Amino acid sequence: MNKKIMISGIAVIIVIIAGVVFFKLKTPSLKTTLKEVKECTSYTLESSMELLENDELKSYQVNVTYLKKEKNYFKVELYDKSLNQSQIIVKNDEGVFVLTPTLNQAFKFQSDWPLNSPKPYIYQSLIDFLEKGEVEKVKDGYLVEGKITYENDDRVASQEIKFDKDLKPVYVNVYDKDKAEIMKLKTSKFQLNAKVNENEFKAEDIMKNSKNQYANVSSSLPLYPVALLGSTLQKEEVSQINDQTNHILQFSGKKSFTLVETTMSKNENMNIEEVSGEVIDLVDGFAYKEGNQMTYVSSGVVCSLYSNELNQKEMLSVLSSMQSASVK
Repeated sequence: MNKKIMISGIAVIIVIIAGVVFFKLKTPSLKTTLKEVKECTSYTLESSMELLENDELKSYQVNVTYLKKEKNYFKVELYDKSLNQSQIIVKNDEGVFVLTPTLNQAFKFQSDWPLNSPKPYIYQSLIDFLEKGEVEKVKDGYLVEGKITYENDDRVASQEIKFDKDLKPVYVNVYDKDKAEIMKLKTSKFQLNAKVNENEFKAEDIMKNSKNQYANVSSSLPLYPVALLGSTLQKEEVSQINDQTNHILQFSGKKSFTLVETTMSKNENMNIEEVSGEVIDLVDGFAYKEGNQMTYVSSGVVCSLYSNELNQKEMLSVLSSMQSASVK
C-alpha cells in the first residue's frame, strides 16, 4: 500500500514539474507581448530606408532614439547616403528642432511630431498599425498587412510589417494602390528599454557633436525639380548676400514658380530660426508654409519655393522631386 502511495506521489510530482516547465517555456501570447512593449520607457532603432520619389531611389540610414518623459523625447537621424548629408530631428520639452549640421542651423517648431502621422521608423506607429491591421502568425514572428494613408503622400495605400516573436520590427514595406513598392525599411538593430540619457536630446549638444561629420552640400547645388508641372526653366542665377550663396531658379509656363536654394557659411554658434507657419511633416524631412512660400528642409539643403499659382500639394510635389540632374 505504501509502495502504491509512493508511486502515486512521484507521479503527481512529475506532472507538477512538467506543468511548471511547460508554463515557463510557453511563448507569451501576442496580447501579453503587446502589453509589455507598450510599457517600454525607451528604445533605440537602427535601419536602412529606401524611398522612391519621381523614379529616383533615395537611400537613407535612419537611427532613432526614444525616451519616455512627461513629454516624449525623440531623436531621428536621417543620413542621405548619396549626398553624405545628415538631418537630425529632435523633440524635447522646448519643441521640435530640425538640425542641419553642415550649416550649424536649426529650425524650431511647435508640433506633435512624430506621433501626428504614421512613420515607418517610429516604433509607436508600427505597434499602432499592428493593433489595427490583419495579423498572421508565422514561424518566426508576425506579419501585419492593412490599408494606411500618409498625410502628405497620396501614393500610399497599404503597408506590410514583419515583427519577430518579441515584436521587434524586422522590415516595413509601403505600397501604392497597384501594390508597387514605394518605400522599404529594414531594421538592423532594435533594443527596447535601452539605456538612454536625457542629455542625448539637447539640440545644442547634438549640433556640436554632428556639424563636422558630414561634407558641405554646396558643391551639390543647385538641385533641379523633376516635377515641373508644365513649366520650364527660364532663368538661373547665383547671388551672394551676407555670406549666403543663393541659387535662384525661375520657372514659367502653365504654372510659374521660383526656387531659391541657400547654403550658409558655418556659424560659430548655432543659429535657431523659429517657424510659426504651417508645418508639413514628411517621411524624409520637414517643410513649412507661410503665405505663397513653402520651404523644404532635407539632408542639409534649405530650398524655398515662391508661387501664387501652385497649391500646397503642387508645391510639395516640386520640392520633394529635387535632384542634382539638370533639367536645362
